[in-house]
Amino acid sequence: MADVDRVRILVVGDSGVGKSSLVHLICHDEPLLKSSWTVGCSVDVKLYETSVAQGTTSKTFCIELWEIGGFSGHKGSRSIFYQPCHGLILVHDLTNWKSHANLSKWLTEVTQADQSGTDGGLEAISTDSEHFGADLFPVLIIGTKLDQVGGVGSLPRRNALTERTGADSLCVDCLNERQFSPGSAHRPQLHNFFNKVIESRFSQRNASSVDRRRTSGLTR
Repeated sequence: MADVDRVRILVVGDSGVGKSSLVHLICHDEPLLKSSWTVGCSVDVKLYETSVAQGTTSKTFCIELWEIGGFSGHKGSRSIFYQPCHGLILVHDLTNWKSHANLSKWLTEVTQADQSGTDGGLEAISTDSEHFGADLFPVLIIGTKLDQVGGVGSLPRRNALTERTGADSLCVDCLNERQFSPGSAHRPQLHNFFNKVIESRFSQRNASSVDRRRTSGLTR
């Protein structure tokens, strides 16, 4: 896959919210039967085909999902995994309201990390709404353990965090292999997020190339 363009998406949230199960479901279209605590970072990949940023010709991209361990004691060291970052999935547990309240802290931790010198990734930005969106830094908010709340998400689709980031919000049951299958309600939302990440990533890279060419022309 050396010739396949890659994008890196961070998957963050409190410990125990089900990030590993979510990532496995997204990448392999099947539930994770045995999960364990993530220490540090775990990476899984998904090959994704889209025509975004490629005109009418479809192209395969490698989506790297970097799941970051949520132990509070590792806060000081896990920022090494944040560089570069092209998109962010914030994960919370629908049975634990505090895990949703803590998403703002995760957002701040990731966006305020020192990303200087990275290639086309996230630079330390503020969490004001003007810094988010399809053309800047795409964010997706996912609530897990839908099966434990009677199949009905306990949070409104729009709230302060989604309004500030422009993020879509969805609730899933990671034990249900059909959550992101063709024809499911969540598949278009997930693919829309992937498209935003890819478009943002490569529009930034192309813009940087143009700027370098312009600068080179001025110095000749």
